[in-house]
Amino acid sequence: MALEANINPDEIMRRVAAISPTLAARARDSDEARRLDPASMRTMIEAGMFKIPVPARVGGYELTLRTLAAAVTGISEACPSSGWVLMVMGAHHWCMGTFPEAAQDEVFGTGGGYVAGTLSWQGTAADTPGGYRINGRWQFGSGIDHADWVMLGCGDETHRPKVHVVVPRAEIEVDDTWRVLGLRGTGSKDLVAHDVFVPTHRAIDTRMMFAGASPHATNHRTNLYRLSPEAMLSMSVATAVLGSANYALERFIERTRERTVIITGARKAEHGPTQVRLAEAATEIQSAELLQHDAFDLFDRFMAAGTPMTPNDRTRVKWQAAYSSELCRRAAARLYSASGAHSVYETSAIQAAFRNINVGAQHASIDFDSSAEMFGRMKLGVTK
Repeated sequence: MALEANINPDEIMRRVAAISPTLAARARDSDEARRLDPASMRTMIEAGMFKIPVPARVGGYELTLRTLAAAVTGISEACPSSGWVLMVMGAHHWCMGTFPEAAQDEVFGTGGGYVAGTLSWQGTAADTPGGYRINGRWQFGSGIDHADWVMLGCGDETHRPKVHVVVPRAEIEVDDTWRVLGLRGTGSKDLVAHDVFVPTHRAIDTRMMFAGASPHATNHRTNLYRLSPEAMLSMSVATAVLGSANYALERFIERTRERTVIITGARKAEHGPTQVRLAEAATEIQSAELLQHDAFDLFDRFMAAGTPMTPNDRTRVKWQAAYSSELCRRAAARLYSASGAHSVYETSAIQAAFRNINVGAQHASIDFDSSAEMFGRMKLGVTK
């Protein structure tokens, strides 16, 4: 497939800036519909956002994870649901670079190939001649309303990780369970498979993929797909949370500049405690961003070297993703508590950001407790 000319990180961010006002204007419509507005999805497709992590061999841009992260964060500042869907589908598109070439060709060969799904092994895969039979229910299928394909993690009969598969959207049942606190516009519904056959070429061994050891990852023009999916997925979630935190900070500043105390008429912007809360929140968000940039520096070094990430490096990135998200959550709580009584209304931008950040920070890949424990054990050399 022919590639578009002059696609680089600067051009991607120019496009992000160009489409952000349009996405922001539809953000509330997505929330009310509990699915991403179709026009918002088209806007991102036309801007090439979903091609950022797609292999060049099948018509993608094959740009760095840092570029995808910047796009996700930027779009999340305009419309959190749009940013989240881009993040999830983008992660799946990146994972496709580790699948057999026949699967890459089949998924992206028709020019579409938008992949929703969920990577945790919530369902099962049983061996059968020529492939697998998959069954089960998977939660959190963000973007499924706009998908052509579905990527699913599958365990064996004892629920240990076995394979990741990709199947046509039409073969999966969607159960609309998505009635939630925040990120309502992502349409992250349950996905159900009833004895669906998946041929061998549309599957990849889970342990191999998550270790960054897929033999198919070496058959690209860059080393992009040799990075650790486990680390990549955790940090991807954190970049979407960061975008919502940036949005909350800007809206708080705008609102505070015009707020007055009802009883005295004093300007809130001149109130010392408000200034302190703002300073703390801004620094928490900046610290979160720095932790993420450090992780992408690490990704860039491994990508340049073409060597696998070590287990310690994967643990470090997961912890930095979890901690940066926790910093954003704390900042959002601080800003919300300083926003006054009007923030209780659903029309409040600060309340929306508070809800979205708290839902995003609940993602299993950035679980604070387990990530912290893993990092602590690694630092202490505890192996059991």
